[in-house]
Amino acid sequence: MDVYTYEKSFLERLKEAKAVLSWDNAPMPASQVRSEWKSYVELQIEPAGWQAMWKIPRVICEDLKLRYPTIVFGYVEQVIFDELKAVFTVTAVQDPDVHLPESNEVSLIELWPTLQQENSALNVDTTAECIDRLRFFYSHVWMPWDKDYDDDRDWVQMHLQARIQLACDLSKNRLPRPLALHMRTLLMEARYIQQRLEYLELDMSDAEAESDDEAVELNDNTTDPPRKQPKTGGSPKSNNLNKSMLPVTDLMCLHLRLAIIRSEFEILENPEMRRAYSELQSNGLKRHLLQRSPGRLSQLDEQVDHKKMCHLVTVPCELQAQIALLKLAEQRVKPDTKVQLGNTLQDVLSISQANEDILISPGQHTIKFLEHLNDNGSIQGLIEAESVIESKHDLSKLPLICSSDEDSTLLVIDGDYTLAQLVLDCRHVRRGILLRNGTLTLRSCRLLGDGRSSTQEAIVCMPEARLELQDCLLENFAIGISMRAETNAKLNNVKIRKCNTGLELLDQSAKLQLLGHNCNFHTCKLGILADGVPLPNSNEKSLAIKHFSELQRYNESNWLGNCTFNNCLRNIRAFNETEQLLAKRTHQNLLLEELDGENKENIN
Repeated sequence: MDVYTYEKSFLERLKEAKAVLSWDNAPMPASQVRSEWKSYVELQIEPAGWQAMWKIPRVICEDLKLRYPTIVFGYVEQVIFDELKAVFTVTAVQDPDVHLPESNEVSLIELWPTLQQENSALNVDTTAECIDRLRFFYSHVWMPWDKDYDDDRDWVQMHLQARIQLACDLSKNRLPRPLALHMRTLLMEARYIQQRLEYLELDMSDAEAESDDEAVELNDNTTDPPRKQPKTGGSPKSNNLNKSMLPVTDLMCLHLRLAIIRSEFEILENPEMRRAYSELQSNGLKRHLLQRSPGRLSQLDEQVDHKKMCHLVTVPCELQAQIALLKLAEQRVKPDTKVQLGNTLQDVLSISQANEDILISPGQHTIKFLEHLNDNGSIQGLIEAESVIESKHDLSKLPLICSSDEDSTLLVIDGDYTLAQLVLDCRHVRRGILLRNGTLTLRSCRLLGDGRSSTQEAIVCMPEARLELQDCLLENFAIGISMRAETNAKLNNVKIRKCNTGLELLDQSAKLQLLGHNCNFHTCKLGILADGVPLPNSNEKSLAIKHFSELQRYNESNWLGNCTFNNCLRNIRAFNETEQLLAKRTHQNLLLEELDGENKENIN
């Protein structure tokens, strides 16, 4: 099944938004923007009966313990125009383990109308076009803090054209990459906080309403009070969709973080301030290079390609320990390679070339890195390989890389790169490694998740990327390794433990080699998920499989080797290709949408 998708230019998007928001008329405050969209939607969207795919938001997936993204099929029972929402009835899910209320109140921008409709009399073309315009506006133009904007100022005049221009500049790679990635990260975090706040505040209001209902019951036992319709945004006791236990202080922290993002983004929203920001970053880098190594600065300015540099980063420790680290580094550094001592890993990542090697000592190395790693460079820990994998070792005594705050992704790889003898602490990020393209080699690495999230991923491989893992451990993730179409992975002596899904093969074109027969899935809810498998029984939704050799029969050319399973609830589960809700191309587009918003250089 396919859905409506659109690709439009900056001028087209601007013209559409002007038409909706009456650009040439009287000044329009922020509080009136939603009313204008409501009036437009009422004229364009069919009020009921059309079929669509619902891409469940991350906040709901997290609270329902669903993998993300989860996409379900159904129809719109009623459009709630005042709230730009719809009552959506779920009729089909890809995974039978996904349990949702039949009727859900969802945002219109979360719906993707399907090309095929049971009722051909409906004008779904216009409906889909309207929702696309609405989705672009609220995803790329309207900011979470705009609803608090002063009513005595013209929001349209001040922001509309500048915001759409910014969205297009980001999508067309017209901004310096570090700045573009920084702004995308801020936007993604702000929108997530907004969703979380709306969800939690609605939950609190529902809880208050339930308390009022209970009080009525106590005072009048002769009449039952009316019950609210279950909806995904709220949480009646019988539904239990959003039983978040966040205290009020945590809600305050979310509001505070959103205010901080707002103050920074409002500066970067101005093109002149963006240029000044980029110049300050560049000048700061040059000053740092001048202080650390005057020769390195001239090398940067003249773009001279000399011998590769190796950077050494150590945490403060006693002199004898530093000497021991230097001796170990001496064994790792290639002959005739210059060595530069770095203060922190963050500093080194900011000044090093993409093809240079970085050696780090045991201890915690905190980063907030907004560039991609590529060009045959590497990060290696100064420790024996066996020590990283052994769980008995104290993490503080291992080379550990973590994020400085809740970034969406710890490391983004877009070329050939190597990580060795490292612990990647992913407990405070949504994703450990995003492999966009090239070959990523991990040797003797350990990736740690938080063990609670239903959406956290260790490694995501994008189309045509290659992954090689040797002697590695992945534990406590929702998904250990996610392989999309045309990806390639070689795993040798890899242990995947305590994950909801150890490894997922989302397309038949994904190539997997389990070398040495020594890969193991331990205490996972599901060891391997294989999607789109041509099962012999076309009416069978999925098939439970015990051994990898049995799965190989369905794709002998791409899935090679063998592995073992210990204490997994299910070893392997194959989903029938005939039961896929979405057409292959559409499915890939919706899977990539979230990643595109965070890191991709070209988004529509």
